[in-house]
Amino acid sequence: MVPLQVIWAKRSQHRATGTSLAAILPIAIVAAATYYFGRSSPQTDLAVAFFLAVGGVIGAFLGSLAARRISDRELSMIFAVLLVAVGLKEVYDAFIGAAPHLAATTVRPLSAWSYAVIAVSGLVVGIASGLTGVGGGTLIVPLLGLGFGIGQRVAQGTSLVAILPTSAIGALTHHRNSDVNLRAAMWMGGAGVPAALAGSALALWLPQRVLGGLFGVFLVLAAVRMWPRKA
Repeated sequence: MVPLQVIWAKRSQHRATGTSLAAILPIAIVAAATYYFGRSSPQTDLAVAFFLAVGGVIGAFLGSLAARRISDRELSMIFAVLLVAVGLKEVYDAFIGAAPHLAATTVRPLSAWSYAVIAVSGLVVGIASGLTGVGGGTLIVPLLGLGFGIGQRVAQGTSLVAILPTSAIGALTHHRNSDVNLRAAMWMGGAGVPAALAGSALALWLPQRVLGGLFGVFLVLAAVRMWPRKA
Protein backbone atom coordinates (compact mmCIF):
# COMPACT_ATOMS: atom_id res chain seq x y z
CA MET A 1 0.00 0.00 0.00
CA VAL A 2 2.90 2.37 0.59
CA PRO A 3 4.25 2.13 -2.98
CA LEU A 4 0.77 2.49 -4.50
CA GLN A 5 0.02 5.61 -2.47
CA VAL A 6 3.32 7.23 -3.39
CA ILE A 7 3.06 6.30 -7.08
CA TRP A 8 -0.65 6.77 -7.74
CA ALA A 9 -1.95 9.15 -5.06
CA LYS A 10 1.27 11.21 -4.96
CA ARG A 11 1.34 11.19 -1.16
CA SER A 12 4.53 11.90 0.69
CA GLN A 13 6.41 8.90 2.06
CA HIS A 14 5.62 9.92 5.65
CA ARG A 15 1.87 10.24 5.02
CA ALA A 16 1.75 7.06 2.94
CA THR A 17 3.52 5.22 5.75
CA GLY A 18 1.08 6.36 8.45
CA THR A 19 -1.99 5.74 6.28
CA SER A 20 -0.77 2.28 5.36
CA LEU A 21 -0.27 1.29 9.00
CA ALA A 22 -3.87 2.33 9.77
CA ALA A 23 -5.33 0.53 6.74
CA ILE A 24 -3.44 -2.67 7.54
CA LEU A 25 -5.38 -3.31 10.75
CA PRO A 26 -8.78 -4.56 9.44
CA ILE A 27 -7.07 -6.42 6.59
CA ALA A 28 -4.67 -8.24 8.94
CA ILE A 29 -7.46 -9.16 11.37
CA VAL A 30 -9.53 -10.84 8.66
CA ALA A 31 -6.53 -12.55 7.07
CA ALA A 32 -5.20 -13.79 10.41
CA ALA A 33 -8.59 -15.27 11.27
CA THR A 34 -8.63 -17.10 7.93
CA TYR A 35 -5.18 -18.59 8.54
CA TYR A 36 -6.23 -19.69 12.03
CA PHE A 37 -9.65 -21.17 11.24
CA GLY A 38 -9.30 -22.00 7.53
CA ARG A 39 -7.68 -25.42 7.99
CA SER A 40 -8.08 -28.38 10.30
CA SER A 41 -5.03 -27.13 12.23
CA PRO A 42 -4.28 -23.41 12.77
CA GLN A 43 -1.65 -22.05 10.39
CA THR A 44 -0.35 -19.68 13.07
CA ASP A 45 1.90 -19.93 16.12
CA LEU A 46 0.36 -17.70 18.78
CA ALA A 47 3.31 -18.02 21.18
CA VAL A 48 5.75 -16.82 18.52
CA ALA A 49 3.35 -14.04 17.53
CA PHE A 50 3.18 -12.89 21.16
CA PHE A 51 6.94 -12.55 21.57
CA LEU A 52 7.26 -10.84 18.20
CA ALA A 53 4.57 -8.38 19.22
CA VAL A 54 6.20 -7.61 22.59
CA GLY A 55 9.34 -6.38 20.88
CA GLY A 56 7.48 -5.02 17.88
CA VAL A 57 5.28 -2.61 19.83
CA ILE A 58 8.31 -0.88 21.35
CA GLY A 59 10.13 -0.88 18.03
CA ALA A 60 7.16 0.53 16.10
CA PHE A 61 6.91 3.45 18.53
CA LEU A 62 10.62 4.22 18.24
CA GLY A 63 10.60 3.81 14.46
CA SER A 64 7.60 6.11 14.02
CA LEU A 65 9.34 8.81 16.05
CA ALA A 66 12.57 8.39 14.09
CA ALA A 67 10.69 8.66 10.78
CA ARG A 68 10.10 12.36 11.43
CA ARG A 69 13.87 12.94 11.32
CA ILE A 70 14.39 11.24 7.94
CA SER A 71 13.55 12.75 4.55
CA ASP A 72 11.00 11.22 2.16
CA ARG A 73 13.80 10.29 -0.25
CA GLU A 74 15.79 8.51 2.44
CA LEU A 75 12.68 6.65 3.65
CA SER A 76 11.94 5.51 0.10
CA MET A 77 15.50 4.24 -0.32
CA ILE A 78 15.42 2.37 3.02
CA PHE A 79 12.09 0.83 2.06
CA ALA A 80 13.32 -0.25 -1.39
CA VAL A 81 16.55 -1.78 -0.08
CA LEU A 82 14.62 -3.83 2.49
CA LEU A 83 12.24 -5.09 -0.16
CA VAL A 84 15.01 -6.06 -2.59
CA ALA A 85 17.03 -7.93 0.04
CA VAL A 86 14.06 -9.93 1.29
CA GLY A 87 12.54 -10.43 -2.16
CA LEU A 88 15.68 -11.80 -3.80
CA LYS A 89 16.23 -14.22 -0.93
CA GLU A 90 12.66 -15.50 -1.19
CA VAL A 91 12.92 -15.95 -4.98
CA TYR A 92 16.25 -17.79 -4.62
CA ASP A 93 14.86 -20.13 -1.98
CA ALA A 94 11.71 -20.82 -3.96
CA PHE A 95 13.36 -21.67 -7.28
CA ILE A 96 16.98 -22.62 -6.52
CA GLY A 97 17.80 -23.10 -2.83
CA ALA A 98 17.00 -26.01 -0.57
CA ALA A 99 14.64 -23.78 1.47
CA PRO A 100 13.58 -26.15 4.27
CA HIS A 101 11.09 -23.53 5.50
CA LEU A 102 9.25 -23.86 2.17
CA ALA A 103 8.78 -27.58 2.78
CA ALA A 104 8.02 -27.60 6.51
CA THR A 105 4.45 -28.40 7.49
CA THR A 106 4.75 -28.55 11.27
CA VAL A 107 6.04 -26.11 13.87
CA ARG A 108 9.08 -27.44 15.68
CA PRO A 109 9.38 -26.79 19.45
CA LEU A 110 11.38 -23.69 20.29
CA SER A 111 13.60 -23.11 23.33
CA ALA A 112 13.32 -20.26 25.81
CA TRP A 113 16.40 -18.72 24.21
CA SER A 114 14.70 -18.82 20.80
CA TYR A 115 11.71 -16.93 22.15
CA ALA A 116 14.05 -14.30 23.61
CA VAL A 117 15.74 -13.90 20.22
CA ILE A 118 12.32 -13.66 18.58
CA ALA A 119 11.35 -10.82 20.96
CA VAL A 120 14.56 -8.91 20.11
CA SER A 121 13.92 -9.55 16.42
CA GLY A 122 10.43 -8.16 16.89
CA LEU A 123 11.98 -4.97 18.25
CA VAL A 124 14.11 -4.59 15.10
CA VAL A 125 11.18 -5.39 12.83
CA GLY A 126 9.02 -2.90 14.73
CA ILE A 127 11.55 -0.13 14.18
CA ALA A 128 11.65 -0.93 10.46
CA SER A 129 7.85 -1.02 10.37
CA GLY A 130 7.54 2.36 12.05
CA LEU A 131 10.10 3.84 9.66
CA THR A 132 8.76 2.43 6.42
CA GLY A 133 5.11 1.49 7.03
CA VAL A 134 5.74 -2.05 5.83
CA GLY A 135 3.71 -3.49 8.70
CA GLY A 136 6.47 -5.94 9.50
CA GLY A 137 5.27 -8.93 7.49
CA THR A 138 7.92 -8.58 4.80
CA LEU A 139 10.61 -9.04 7.45
CA ILE A 140 8.83 -11.37 9.89
CA VAL A 141 8.04 -14.06 7.32
CA PRO A 142 11.63 -14.66 6.15
CA LEU A 143 12.88 -14.21 9.72
CA LEU A 144 10.71 -17.06 10.97
CA GLY A 145 11.47 -19.26 7.99
CA LEU A 146 15.20 -18.75 7.67
CA GLY A 147 15.97 -18.21 11.34
CA PHE A 148 13.71 -20.74 13.02
CA GLY A 149 12.64 -23.22 10.32
CA ILE A 150 8.96 -22.29 10.50
CA GLY A 151 7.06 -23.13 7.31
CA GLN A 152 6.11 -20.37 4.87
CA ARG A 153 2.38 -20.72 5.47
CA VAL A 154 2.62 -20.74 9.27
CA ALA A 155 5.11 -17.86 9.13
CA GLN A 156 2.64 -15.81 7.09
CA GLY A 157 -0.23 -16.55 9.46
CA THR A 158 1.92 -15.80 12.50
CA SER A 159 3.13 -12.51 11.04
CA LEU A 160 -0.46 -11.38 10.50
CA VAL A 161 -1.18 -11.83 14.22
CA ALA A 162 2.10 -10.24 15.31
CA ILE A 163 1.74 -7.09 13.22
CA LEU A 164 -1.63 -6.13 14.71
CA PRO A 165 -0.31 -4.37 17.85
CA THR A 166 2.79 -3.19 16.00
CA SER A 167 0.74 -1.56 13.24
CA ALA A 168 -1.69 -0.05 15.77
CA ILE A 169 1.11 1.65 17.73
CA GLY A 170 2.78 2.86 14.54
CA ALA A 171 -0.50 4.22 13.16
CA LEU A 172 -1.34 6.04 16.39
CA THR A 173 2.11 7.61 16.55
CA HIS A 174 1.89 8.77 12.93
CA HIS A 175 -1.65 10.06 13.56
CA ARG A 176 -0.37 12.25 16.39
CA ASN A 177 2.05 13.75 13.87
CA SER A 178 -0.83 14.35 11.39
CA ASP A 179 0.61 11.78 8.99
CA VAL A 180 -2.49 9.58 8.60
CA ASN A 181 -5.24 10.15 6.02
CA LEU A 182 -8.12 8.48 7.88
CA ARG A 183 -10.52 8.63 4.94
CA ALA A 184 -8.02 6.95 2.64
CA ALA A 185 -7.18 4.37 5.33
CA MET A 186 -10.87 3.49 5.71
CA TRP A 187 -11.32 3.06 1.97
CA MET A 188 -8.19 0.94 1.61
CA GLY A 189 -9.00 -1.14 4.66
CA GLY A 190 -12.61 -1.68 3.57
CA ALA A 191 -11.59 -2.69 0.05
CA GLY A 192 -8.81 -4.88 1.38
CA VAL A 193 -10.97 -7.02 3.67
CA PRO A 194 -12.73 -9.13 0.97
CA ALA A 195 -9.47 -9.33 -0.96
CA ALA A 196 -7.72 -10.53 2.21
CA LEU A 197 -10.29 -13.29 2.58
CA ALA A 198 -9.73 -14.44 -1.00
CA GLY A 199 -5.94 -14.12 -0.77
CA SER A 200 -5.73 -16.01 2.51
CA ALA A 201 -7.89 -18.82 1.18
CA LEU A 202 -5.63 -19.05 -1.88
CA ALA A 203 -2.52 -19.09 0.33
CA LEU A 204 -3.92 -22.04 2.28
CA TRP A 205 -4.32 -23.94 -1.00
CA LEU A 206 -1.09 -23.08 -2.88
CA PRO A 207 2.14 -25.06 -2.30
CA GLN A 208 4.49 -23.28 0.08
CA ARG A 209 7.30 -23.01 -2.48
CA VAL A 210 4.97 -21.17 -4.85
CA LEU A 211 3.93 -18.87 -2.00
CA GLY A 212 7.54 -18.00 -1.27
CA GLY A 213 8.30 -17.30 -4.94
CA LEU A 214 5.26 -15.06 -5.40
CA PHE A 215 6.09 -13.21 -2.20
CA GLY A 216 9.65 -12.54 -3.37
CA VAL A 217 8.73 -11.42 -6.90
CA PHE A 218 6.17 -8.96 -5.59
CA LEU A 219 8.67 -7.42 -3.18
CA VAL A 220 11.32 -6.93 -5.86
CA LEU A 221 8.85 -5.31 -8.27
CA ALA A 222 7.58 -3.00 -5.55
CA ALA A 223 11.15 -2.00 -4.67
CA VAL A 224 11.91 -1.08 -8.29
CA ARG A 225 8.87 1.18 -8.44
CA MET A 226 9.62 2.73 -5.05
CA TRP A 227 13.24 3.73 -5.72
CA PRO A 228 13.40 7.57 -5.86
CA ARG A 229 13.64 8.99 -9.35
CA LYS A 230 15.96 11.89 -10.14
CA ALA A 231 14.25 15.25 -9.88
